[in-house]
Amino acid sequence: MTRIYFVEDNPLLLNNGLLWLKNEGYEAHGATSVRELSTLMDNDTPDLIILDWNLPYEDGLSIATRLRGTPETEKILIIFVTSRNSIDDKLAGLGEADAYITKPFDYRELLATIRALLRRSNNQEITQEPNTWLLMPSRSLIRSPDNLELEITEKENIVIQLFIQHPNKIISPRMISEACHEDFSIFDKNRIEVLISRLRNKLKTGNENPIRSFRNRGYQLMIKVKISP
Repeated sequence: MTRIYFVEDNPLLLNNGLLWLKNEGYEAHGATSVRELSTLMDNDTPDLIILDWNLPYEDGLSIATRLRGTPETEKILIIFVTSRNSIDDKLAGLGEADAYITKPFDYRELLATIRALLRRSNNQEITQEPNTWLLMPSRSLIRSPDNLELEITEKENIVIQLFIQHPNKIISPRMISEACHEDFSIFDKNRIEVLISRLRNKLKTGNENPIRSFRNRGYQLMIKVKISP
């Protein structure tokens, strides 16, 4: 689960922001100062920090600069959410952060910015693993190593996740029927074979066989697939 720290000294904005983030399924924690942020950082490193500029003890720009200058935290995504709206402030902020949103703002804009940054970050990670496929379950898409996005059906989505949950293992037809919430006596072997065949064709690149069949046993995924966060 994506972990986000929201650093804001206005209690109303902080609490509302945390509610929006948690409703979107993020693991969200709040801090009102650099001291509270440091306590959170001592426990876990976040994927993304939403940062106000005018904070007690240390301002947001200084915090962002320090995070960027430390190897352990330099890759954390940073979004400034601040009332400072001059062009000089924006340029200074974007010199350290990945996005800059001025107050007052709509939380929908903030959530859209978060999704865009996380998507961009995930794409960069996949580029570093050229032989890896990326499954996006909520969008019913799978991206090939050469960044081609393919639509998949609901059952294909389920089967791929089943393979991921059992790496390097043979998945039986009964396991597939149960994962698809089908009665095995109805969801027979021929229908499962058709499902696997269609999925195999989508995942096939060159002469590589992405799904291997084992007589009377089941199927094994032969390619590397990761789930998008």
